[in-house]
Amino acid sequence: MRAAQIRELGSAPEVVELPDPEDGLEVLAAALNPIDVSVAAGRFYGGHPELPYVPGCEAAARTPDGRLVYLSGNGHGVARDGFLAERVAVEQDAVLELPDGTDPVLAAAAGIAGVAAWAATAWKAKPGPGDRVLVLGASGAVGQIAVQAAWLLGASVVVGASRSGANGTVAFDRIGDAFGGDGFTVCVDPVWGDVLARALEHAAPHARVVHLGQSAGPEAPLRSADVRGKELTIQGHSNFALSPEERGRAHLELLDHIAAGRIELPVATYPLDDVAAAWQRQTDGAHEKVVVTLPR
Repeated sequence: MRAAQIRELGSAPEVVELPDPEDGLEVLAAALNPIDVSVAAGRFYGGHPELPYVPGCEAAARTPDGRLVYLSGNGHGVARDGFLAERVAVEQDAVLELPDGTDPVLAAAAGIAGVAAWAATAWKAKPGPGDRVLVLGASGAVGQIAVQAAWLLGASVVVGASRSGANGTVAFDRIGDAFGGDGFTVCVDPVWGDVLARALEHAAPHARVVHLGQSAGPEAPLRSADVRGKELTIQGHSNFALSPEERGRAHLELLDHIAAGRIELPVATYPLDDVAAAWQRQTDGAHEKVVVTLPR
């Protein structure tokens, strides 16, 4: 079978021939994520699999009896071989059965990023009527889903912010203008760092912040006047802290909204032969979900 393989840290994956696994599932599509790049670069706090290894933390696959399933977890792509291969052997607790008719590309794309965005927004931030929502990092996949989820849940105002201020977002330094003198009541934060610290200047009293990423930096110089003076609530979110059942429920809830057209998820697809180009697009910070397709 063909597979993508990381031969040395800091390099892009190469397409290689590997033995077929026994009782393997047929992989249809594998999504790339920032964690894949971080692991392959040697930057992930949890280390990396023994080299060489197959990357990819999530995929959609077909079972021998024709069922469509989503694959993720159990250290695949982080501590052991991942899913960027034509066939993979997977433990049952890393398998989520998907509804009939699910698009495998969207199933893979809506996994890690989608679960983070949906669980952080719908389950933790819980915006509703009267809420004024700020989504940081809104040009990325997580931010785009969070913006749409906030509108879907009935928020009165939703503002997406990004570094560039492009594609319908406002620039980070214009957040105050976007909310006027009222400030935001809810913030979904995948960025942390100085960006969140500055954004909190524009928080309304008793605003709630759900934090789920650190693309702007691992440390944030928060001011006591903002957090204590406004009595803010800051709550963390990590997909790793969710149970397999919770991750599956969040994934299926989001896929239902995508299938019904209530949430859109832009996707850029690449065949396995172009995995290096897909990897580079993910490394550069793609605004779409990057998915590698692996049809036989």
